[in-house]
Amino acid sequence: MPVLMKRSLERTSLQRDMNKAVSESQLSPKTAAPLFPQCGNQKCKSGWMKLWRSRQAPVLERKWACSPACMQEMVQSAILREVAEPNSHVLQKSVHQHRVPLGLVLLSRGIITQEQLRKALDAQRKAGAGRVGEWLVRQKAADEEQVTRALSSQWNCPVLTGSSHDPAAMASAFPRLLVDTFGAVPLRLAGRELLYVAFEDRIDRCLVLAIEQMLGLKVEAGILRESEFRRVRQEVLCAQFPKTRLLEAAGMRGLAHVFTSMLEERKAVRSQIVRVHDYYWLRIWRDPLAAEVGSALPAVEDVEDMVCSLATNE
Repeated sequence: MPVLMKRSLERTSLQRDMNKAVSESQLSPKTAAPLFPQCGNQKCKSGWMKLWRSRQAPVLERKWACSPACMQEMVQSAILREVAEPNSHVLQKSVHQHRVPLGLVLLSRGIITQEQLRKALDAQRKAGAGRVGEWLVRQKAADEEQVTRALSSQWNCPVLTGSSHDPAAMASAFPRLLVDTFGAVPLRLAGRELLYVAFEDRIDRCLVLAIEQMLGLKVEAGILRESEFRRVRQEVLCAQFPKTRLLEAAGMRGLAHVFTSMLEERKAVRSQIVRVHDYYWLRIWRDPLAAEVGSALPAVEDVEDMVCSLATNE
């Protein structure tokens, strides 16, 4: 074949490919070839065509947003999803009401007598504070180990130990506010998939679920002996936590706005929103390697948190 004719055919083929690419670029994001990541906002019609915007960030829950407006739509959808979840103090209270009282568990095991239980309840009522188990230990009707095992039976969970606890490594699991507010301590990580979280006297299932959703890890929740719990809790609280911003938003729109602003400002390569009772927790990963779902806990400097409560309900 003559050289000039061969080159002419090559140019014709190249022009045909270019025309096809242009034609595909004029289609909607739902039908276009996957040359670029598509916007995670279901209402977006032209997001992937914005060539000037980074394709790596910002990302919310593994979905890229082509603009701040689309990111806000995605944030609002995530918040509404969390609002619809039965993750509230009402649910937690309802679950607790269906459990056998601790005093009756100890009584059924022959550890205490009815008279000892009555004295502990009277002391608790007069003081207006303290748990029944604490009063039983103070009055030497039961020891700390017996109360801990009864709590384990009451909540159908294991008794944990504070051995092999590394507070500096565990402080990145969740914000200090959640440790303070809900009485939970991240104890240790088994392999790269199982996180042990200790509670003092009751398991907060709402918090456990939120941690699992946020970190992509399985959480094993259990009871820790009171004196040991207070020791490891103090050690964790003295460790360095990820940088955290605490805010009170004026309603759902305000909440969506502050979360969107942070995601856009930080250019998150991964982020997640979960609800913990009345708090909304946003975590942002900075390092792409540390952002892998299901990986070990990130370093404190690799993540940043924002925890918001609502001033009013819309």
